[in-house]
Amino acid sequence: MILENFKNGYKVSNGSLIAAGEKNDCFVRACANAFNITYDVAHGFVTKEFKRKARKGTKGVFATCKALGKVTFDLFQDTLFPITKEYKLKCVKKPVNASYTHKRVNYTVKTFCANYGIGTYIVLVNKHALVIKDGVVIDNGDMRFSGYRRVVESYIKVS
Repeated sequence: MILENFKNGYKVSNGSLIAAGEKNDCFVRACANAFNITYDVAHGFVTKEFKRKARKGTKGVFATCKALGKVTFDLFQDTLFPITKEYKLKCVKKPVNASYTHKRVNYTVKTFCANYGIGTYIVLVNKHALVIKDGVVIDNGDMRFSGYRRVVESYIKVS
């Protein structure tokens, strides 16, 4: 099976010198895609707020997002027209798929995408982060074929 509503999350890092030397940066890419900011701004944000070390994964994403509650980005600070963007974060741990009434079943990426088709979500699966924006999965290119089966451990609604 193939995800038809899929977009490659690596496009956000085109032209970034920081991204060229990085690995284990799925949460940085997820932030860049979810907040509509550049990879470099997202990298600085995750390094500062989440204490992420270069070329290492991001630890404590859910707890830190819950503690933050909202994030603010000051873009184009050194220009004539600076922009401030603020986003609220609503964190949900272990979401349960209510369409199953006979037993407790967690969402997979596919069922989450089908049920949460409107809005922007940073979705956390086992040791990985991706974005679902208005029903479109934004993730690593190789996940288009097998990534829809992963179990959603938690999500962060960005509004």
